[in-house]
Amino acid sequence: MLERLSITNFAVARSVVVTPGAGLNVFTGETGAGKSLIVDALAFVFGARRGREVIAAGAERATVEAVLSIEGHPLTVERSVGASGRSSAKVDGQPATLETLQELGSRLVDIHGQSEQLAILRPAVQLGALDAFAGLQPARNAVATTVRALRDVRRDLVSLATDVRERERLVGQLRFESEEIAAAGLMPGEDEVLRMEHARLANASRLIEDAVSALAALDSSDVAEVIRAVTDLAGRDSTAAEVADQGALFEAAAGDLGRALRRYRDAVEDDPARLAAVAERLDLIARLRRKYGDTVAEIVAYGREAEARLASLERVEASAEDLRARESALLHQLSAEATLLSRGRREAASTLVARLAEELRRLGMGGAALAVGFACEDDPAGPPVPSPDYELISAESPEAAAGEPLPRAFTEAGVDRVEFLASFNAGESPRPLASVASGGETSRFLLALTAVLGAAAGPRIVVLDEVDEGVGGRAGSLVGEALGRLAARHQVLCVTHLPQVAAYGGQHYVVTKQSSGGRTWSEVSAVEGEARLDELASMLGGVTSATREAARELLSGASVTATR
Repeated sequence: MLERLSITNFAVARSVVVTPGAGLNVFTGETGAGKSLIVDALAFVFGARRGREVIAAGAERATVEAVLSIEGHPLTVERSVGASGRSSAKVDGQPATLETLQELGSRLVDIHGQSEQLAILRPAVQLGALDAFAGLQPARNAVATTVRALRDVRRDLVSLATDVRERERLVGQLRFESEEIAAAGLMPGEDEVLRMEHARLANASRLIEDAVSALAALDSSDVAEVIRAVTDLAGRDSTAAEVADQGALFEAAAGDLGRALRRYRDAVEDDPARLAAVAERLDLIARLRRKYGDTVAEIVAYGREAEARLASLERVEASAEDLRARESALLHQLSAEATLLSRGRREAASTLVARLAEELRRLGMGGAALAVGFACEDDPAGPPVPSPDYELISAESPEAAAGEPLPRAFTEAGVDRVEFLASFNAGESPRPLASVASGGETSRFLLALTAVLGAAAGPRIVVLDEVDEGVGGRAGSLVGEALGRLAARHQVLCVTHLPQVAAYGGQHYVVTKQSSGGRTWSEVSAVEGEARLDELASMLGGVTSATREAARELLSGASVTATR
């Protein structure tokens, strides 16, 4: 559940804080006031790709923070973007990646915006939604695991079937490369250390000469005479004590410098043999870099990869018969798992069609219906599954009887391709959702589908932007009732322009536009009591005694419906 949403300098918001409650939260406001602000901010904080364009005018950074309660445990998610366009994120105060935010969002939030809502129009999303509705994720996971294992076995068999001479040539090359790199015994960073040592050895004679010259110059300086003179000076003039102190420091520094120079002179070795060895080692590393990588780390990594590929080839050579037996067993296992998954999907599709018909009836769309199309393709290398090439499951065409098992094309999701089709009038042929996704009837249809699919899911945060688009006042109350049913299981945040829908909200927020000093921003305020009555009256055409009475009736009707 979303407990708090803080929006700072994001789009048209300077500083907005919303504390939505459980159930249905509605957001209303004049056209252009920025009602979609909440939807956009939630999409941003849960990983939607946005850049500097979301930063409010005159600001340097936009920040959105969401505080949630997950099974009684608090969770804070924060994301911000600066003028450079780079964004940063934190989860419970710890740095997080964009992928982490997106994974969190997929588990916790469904955002049905004017663009995000189109996700349900994609067949791949529809297949996932059907599996979730049916509780088939364990069966789907089992199929995916078997498919991956089968692909690995077949990949090894393909490697085994490669021309013997080519395989032997590759084995020889990989063995030479891995042994050459291993024999070098490279250490990360070794080349940098060797280059420094080489530079010192190559200049050893000159370095020793420089140290000897520095010592000679230091020894020839009459440091003792300088110290005696400044000591006498301080003895005759007490104000010269600082000069004497400096002299003492000079004497100590001269002594330290002399000792350091002698140690350095003695440490520098003029060792032609070691110089040659270092040069040879650097030459070896240079040859390996030209062949295997730009750095020592890349060379070592290449060697490990060559060893792994060599081991794989040698393993494949020794296991052809085992691999073929393994392939046969996995194909048999996949046939049983894919058949079970396909059967479960068709049973779930029949249930989904029936439940959606009831929800559509409640929304005043008794003539509308959902149909689910199933398609399979042939593949001689696929698992045998007793499913027809194409099957349409609808109220008029229930699930067909299983046919003869045929080898089918497969993916990690099984052998089925699924598509949701809709018809809005009795006797009308169903068409893919994507081809009818416009208008008020479609908005209500998608709301009904969301409500039915959501009834089988665990509690989530459902965000709906203009779900009542194209819906008139007469159907608005039906949409509000449907949202109320959805909100009985999920926390719902809904942007609406219809007072008939807004009346069903457990909490009501009004988005208003403010202007000052040449700048414009939006504010979000919770309304209740008389203020809420005035907002509903305003949505009905203006605050008058008649519209306030009509608003009161809307609230009363929504309250009665909610208690049924």
